[in-house]
Amino acid sequence: MDKKNTILGVVCIGAGIGFMFWQAKTLEEQQRQALLEQPVAEETAESTTPEDAVIQAVETTSSKDANSSEMLDMLSSDVESQADSLVAPVAEEALFTLSNPYVEVEFTNLGGAIRQVSFLQTKRGERDPYIFNETGLLPALSLSLAGKDGALREFAIPYAIEKSSESSVTFLLETPDGLRIRREYTLSDGAEGHDPYVIKHRTEFQNAGATPKALSTIFFNLGTSRPISENSQPNYLNVGYFDGDDAEFTDIRKLNGGNGVLGIGARAPKDAIELSADIQWSSVKNQFFAAVLSSESQASSLQVYPVAPATMESGETSLKGITGSIGYDLGLVNAGAQQALDFDFYVGPKEFKRLQDLGNEQDRVMQFGFFSFFSKLLLSLMYAIHSVVPSWGWSIVILTIIVKTLFWPLTAKASRSQKRMAQIQGPMAELKEKYKDNPQRMQQETIKLFKEHQVNPVAGCLPMFIQMPIFLGLFYMLRTASELRFEPFLWVADLSQPDTIATVAGFPINLLPMIMGLTMFLQMSMMPTSPTADPVQQKIFKFLPFIFLIFLYNFASGLVVYWTMQNILTIIQQKIINSRPDEPLKPAAADGAPLKKAKAVGPMAKGKSKKK
Repeated sequence: MDKKNTILGVVCIGAGIGFMFWQAKTLEEQQRQALLEQPVAEETAESTTPEDAVIQAVETTSSKDANSSEMLDMLSSDVESQADSLVAPVAEEALFTLSNPYVEVEFTNLGGAIRQVSFLQTKRGERDPYIFNETGLLPALSLSLAGKDGALREFAIPYAIEKSSESSVTFLLETPDGLRIRREYTLSDGAEGHDPYVIKHRTEFQNAGATPKALSTIFFNLGTSRPISENSQPNYLNVGYFDGDDAEFTDIRKLNGGNGVLGIGARAPKDAIELSADIQWSSVKNQFFAAVLSSESQASSLQVYPVAPATMESGETSLKGITGSIGYDLGLVNAGAQQALDFDFYVGPKEFKRLQDLGNEQDRVMQFGFFSFFSKLLLSLMYAIHSVVPSWGWSIVILTIIVKTLFWPLTAKASRSQKRMAQIQGPMAELKEKYKDNPQRMQQETIKLFKEHQVNPVAGCLPMFIQMPIFLGLFYMLRTASELRFEPFLWVADLSQPDTIATVAGFPINLLPMIMGLTMFLQMSMMPTSPTADPVQQKIFKFLPFIFLIFLYNFASGLVVYWTMQNILTIIQQKIINSRPDEPLKPAAADGAPLKKAKAVGPMAKGKSKKK
């Protein structure tokens, strides 16, 4: 049996190492495939019209023969069928910039929308390399109309700048038939109690004509979000919405399709996903940044699309992204009347306190999951610690100490129970020998033995189960906490990324997970062995550190710091408990006959002789 288990262990270790190499190669292959898509997109753009160069779900058309009034006629329900033939005029793009100490927002006159947003403080007070909507499919908050085939056509008509100041800009479009579209943006400097990452926006449709206009459903684009790095998990990249009760998120995997497992669950890639709901706010986000569009007016639909890689201003090729457009039903606008939509557009880091202060449960963008209560509680505690200790790494260490201290009595009691379990190995062996042909009786006597010696066979597992919600809460909290981005700790350059110190044959060498695995192995080797444990189970139990090493190898260093510190504190606790004298056992009896007194184990065994 031992030889068999040893072979099994070697196979498991080999499989684990192979899995880590496979995981690294898979990430490399995903990046390579993403880069290969770019030349195809460029080649297509050279040989097709502009609307064919974009993904099928969103089309931007151009023609010098069309004029603004023709495009605007698409807003009227009686000419909505013209949406597939009417096109926007070619025009030279003009840019306008608003900024405060936190963001720099670049606007375009084509559609009167947001071209891109740069972050000025998220890299330890410096400009962040990530730019929201850089090489985006459409300008953020650009207007689109749905054609008869359901595909969206961008409303990319050149606007005039009606007025501007240091904190606001207003774009205006007027047509000969009396329809005016005014688009106003205001950026706060944060001094008035308003979040500096929130862009106030108002789109106003004014009917200066002589007849009422029945306006169509207008779609506002949320902007394009791309992965922070090639190692980012795909589920971080998604478009979501909140309907007043629940928040739903559609991530890039549903658009990419997949081969499933052995062909089971395979699905084809999609050009778009259409969703219908009463939407109070919608979002597009990646691991550390989010754009959240909220309004008192409810939207009725949301369309989600993938965005192909593109060449950025730096000359590098971006990763595949995701975007969405949210539709609002404008209704009838009488002659001389107007219809307006007001928005708060948050574009910034996924910081829980900021999102929570926005109201209407916009902090759900964090996607803390089922254990959100623990995530919010622990994050609030970590914020409080960081206000005193200005280091997120040490804040995690102190948070771990506090959590461990709270659970210390429970884990200490469990460890003492495990020591008593080790002490009754002799009586347990006698019971197994005496009732080896009567399993039911042996079980009864074993339970009786546990009761007499006040031993709980599951006490060792109980603390782990109780602490699991804490661990999962920390897991969901730390995996997307933008506060950890670019935060150093000891040799770790960025707590939001793995602490790769070198790369060997394409495989990253991450030191912190290795230390975590070693401390976990030492911790488990110090735990007393249960006499009821099956030998095979004991051997599998010894492989748990290696399993956790594989699981956490490429996760954010902040999470591994917590788990490593937790192991170190448990080792200290177990060493203290093991150094204390063992509690004497009560004599146990089975079937009315006294069993031999259990032999003391550990310090109690010293200086004692067996009585005759």
